[in-house]
Amino acid sequence: MTEKLYYDDLYAREFDAEIISQSEHDGKYSIVLDKTLFYPSGGGQPYDLGTLNGVEVLEVSEHGEEITHITKLPVDTDGNKVHGVLDWDRRFELMQQHLGEHLFAGSLWNLHHIHTDRMRIEGDNVSIDTDIPADMAKILEAEAAANEAVWQDIPVEVIYPDMEEIRKFARKLPPENAVPPVRIVKVEGVDYVPCCGLHVSSTGQAGLIKITSCENHKGGSRIYLKSGRAAYRWLNSLYSEVRKAESELVCGYEGINEKIAILKSQIHDLKVQNEAAVLRFLKPLADSLVNDSESHGTHKIIRHIMKSSGQDEIKHLFRLVTDNDHDVIAFLAGVNTEGVFVIFGSSKDNKNIDVRPAFRKAINILGGKGGGSSFCAQGWGRNQEVLSTALDEAVSEFKKQF
Repeated sequence: MTEKLYYDDLYAREFDAEIISQSEHDGKYSIVLDKTLFYPSGGGQPYDLGTLNGVEVLEVSEHGEEITHITKLPVDTDGNKVHGVLDWDRRFELMQQHLGEHLFAGSLWNLHHIHTDRMRIEGDNVSIDTDIPADMAKILEAEAAANEAVWQDIPVEVIYPDMEEIRKFARKLPPENAVPPVRIVKVEGVDYVPCCGLHVSSTGQAGLIKITSCENHKGGSRIYLKSGRAAYRWLNSLYSEVRKAESELVCGYEGINEKIAILKSQIHDLKVQNEAAVLRFLKPLADSLVNDSESHGTHKIIRHIMKSSGQDEIKHLFRLVTDNDHDVIAFLAGVNTEGVFVIFGSSKDNKNIDVRPAFRKAINILGGKGGGSSFCAQGWGRNQEVLSTALDEAVSEFKKQF
């Protein structure tokens, strides 16, 4: 059995212990100690890292009554003694993050009776899943309440009450198979919940709680937040990006949204003007291609390759040759430094054709990818050398339909 020192002193950074067992498997070493400060994964909180006699600990896990420390190298000992040192900065930030989650989840429950199903800490991010959707107004209200709790610097208590008290006060109940005594983390007026994880000893040490995003997830919401140093780093990064935007837009942060709105309007106008110019430029070519098209039954087949052209130009040309003549079947390709873009099809009003077999033939020759409907298929390829052959094969394949 491994004694869990991390429950006795949350702020201890080093400890001495004895090795119960050390074994090698697949190039790594599993070490069980008689006592440890290393917290294993549990309650959504990742395991601690650090060293044992200077050897880096890669992972920590709990198996029954034993806690196993995984290292890449064997731990040399003098009389089976070992000295452990935690990666304290990591541990402290995990405790900040975990308490921040408690304060937010407790506030969300107290204010709106929205229950937290799951919590996970991954790096600087904490994600929380709720049982029902939570809109941003409710989320931000809970965030504000959680930060109020931070500023009140309320003690964080760990208690082991009887089950009657737990059923009366707990935000959520322990698992049905839980064996008393049940560990409860209590923050007076904010949260009362079963938890095996580690937390800073007062709410003030959580520093700051900041929601970063929210998304729909399995009938509820997945909410992302940061606490403490992680929140501070994120806000510093955000501040740096805002300063860059201020410099580029030549305005203070209060004017960024207005400047962006102006730029978006200008970009839209330029796109409209550019599209009109491209269409005017392509119109003579489109007319010429239709006039010179190959007749095949009632259809007019156009096969054309545009050099140094992008996807937008080819799509515009496709629209010009197919919109005004429902009999036109276009096999168009554009070539530039990025590769080959092809688009095959006709007017969507043409219900009697299917260009997909022809498209598959060509895209396989080009070594590319794409897809589409019976009247329009498009995709990209890399092999420009075989483009002409690919178009010829596509036209031949299409003609087999008639």
